[in-house]
Amino acid sequence: MIIIISANKFFINGIRSLVNMTMSAQRRYSQTLFLDNISDVNDKSLTIARTIIVDYSHPDIQQLAALLYRKKKIIHGDIVFVVKSEILADPVENIIINSISTIVLDYIDVTQRLQKYLQNASDHRCIKVFRKSISSLDSCVNIKLTKQEDSLLPYIISGLNNKKIAQATDLSNMMISHYRRNIYQKLNVRNIAGLYHFLHSLEGG
Repeated sequence: MIIIISANKFFINGIRSLVNMTMSAQRRYSQTLFLDNISDVNDKSLTIARTIIVDYSHPDIQQLAALLYRKKKIIHGDIVFVVKSEILADPVENIIINSISTIVLDYIDVTQRLQKYLQNASDHRCIKVFRKSISSLDSCVNIKLTKQEDSLLPYIISGLNNKKIAQATDLSNMMISHYRRNIYQKLNVRNIAGLYHFLHSLEGG
C-alpha cells in the first residue's frame, strides 16, 4: 500500500499519475490511499504501507507530531516528505522532519525524483538533504547532547508531553522528564518556549 497525505488536488492528481504508472509497470503497490491529514489514517493502514508520501507545503507541527508519535511502533515503510525549501530553513521544522523522514524532496524537482523513487531506482541517502540537523546544531553552539537526548529532542519540540513521548519510545515518564531537564539545562532554557527561542536564534548561523 502507498498512502498519500495531501489536501492539494493538483498535487494528488500528479502523484496519482506517477503511482499509476509505477503500479502498472511493476505492481509494487497493490493499493493507494489518499487522505487530507495523517490523523485520518488508521494504524492498520500505516503498519502495512510500504510508502507514505506527505505533501508538506505549509508548516503543521501537529501533523509532524502525529507522525512522530506513531512512527517507531506503527510505521515500517518509507516516509517521503515533499517540502518547500524555505520550510527546512526553520530549525524546529527541520529537526522534526529530519527525524521522521526517509527522503525529503523539494517541490522544484519532485516529479523526476519521486518517479525514480517509485521505480526504486534512486539512492535514498543521496537525496535526503537538510540545511540543519541535530548534529549540526550541536557543533554550531558547541554543546554535546547524548545520543538519547538527540533522539528525544524532536519529540520534545513537536509539543508532545512526557506521557505521549513515553508511549512512543518505551521509556518511562520519569526518564523522559530526566532527559527533558538535561536538554533544557544544556541549552540554558527553562521551558519549551525557551527551547523554541533558542533554536530560532540559530537561524542563518
